[in-house]
Amino acid sequence: MHAVLLTQIDGVTTPLLSTIDKSELVAGSVRVSVRAASVNRADLLIRAGTHTPAAGGVGGAPAVAGLDACGDVTEVAPDVTGIAVGDRVMAMVPGGLAEEVVVPAAALVPVPSAWSYAEGAAAVVALMTEHNALVTAGRLHAGDSVLVHAAAAGVATQAISLAKVLGAGRVYGTARSSLHREALERLGVDELINVTETDFADRTDELTGGRGIDVVLDHVGGPYLGQNLRAAAIGGRIVGVGRLGGSVGSLDMEELARKRVELIGVTFRTRTDADKFAIVGELRTIDLDEHADALRPVVHGIYPWHEVVDVQDQLADNKHFGKLVLEVR
Repeated sequence: MHAVLLTQIDGVTTPLLSTIDKSELVAGSVRVSVRAASVNRADLLIRAGTHTPAAGGVGGAPAVAGLDACGDVTEVAPDVTGIAVGDRVMAMVPGGLAEEVVVPAAALVPVPSAWSYAEGAAAVVALMTEHNALVTAGRLHAGDSVLVHAAAAGVATQAISLAKVLGAGRVYGTARSSLHREALERLGVDELINVTETDFADRTDELTGGRGIDVVLDHVGGPYLGQNLRAAAIGGRIVGVGRLGGSVGSLDMEELARKRVELIGVTFRTRTDADKFAIVGELRTIDLDEHADALRPVVHGIYPWHEVVDVQDQLADNKHFGKLVLEVR
């Protein structure tokens, strides 16, 4: 079958469409015919050589690219219940850029009937990431204020709509321009703060009447660490999701203690399969069909999968709004 393999060309990791053998269906798993997969920041880090592919090749063979997949169930292991051939599913799955993938049943999330395959691919990693960040790490309570950094990024747009569905109070976003203000407001942002014009910690202090933000979802990283602490409420939670701006920052430990703020990091790279399945289980407590319109992901564009390198380069340019998706076939 066809798959996008992470091939070494002159010492550089390059995704190329090639062929591999089909994977064996094992106990507890299903076979999925993939229709779409998204492009993620981790793909860029793998190409840069700073991350190891999650779907490693066997015996030195190239690894399969991709972190997610959306498609149709075509085969179910005998011990799997509750899933049938023909079900539309999405999953965070290493090596998703292939015509078929074998996925543990516990990793599957049903695709809302109103969503396309491209929307399923665009949503699944973001939903798992941001649900874990908001609920498990951020302990979001009904009415809590939320600040989402890099609000126009694909994962962050999902965080905004998810926060609203989960009962957040006012949701604020930051961005380096006001270009997507109206679109972000439609998603649920109560005010977008342009960080090239305004200090976001000062502005959130004004917006909350000096109380501060309950849950900060930081997709920028080190450069925002000090301001995040200033912006946080007493007892607030700062959740480090991404490091678009770098990984190193400075922190006033006295202010951290005074505010009793929790600084929490999240990633999937150090989680066990059981951890990931637990996150899927938490996500599946939300009726995605009921909230399909509210949680519909922002898809910037859909491209044929043989254009994977160009699409990853487009992601690196940071000129898109929402997710970039590859059609598989």
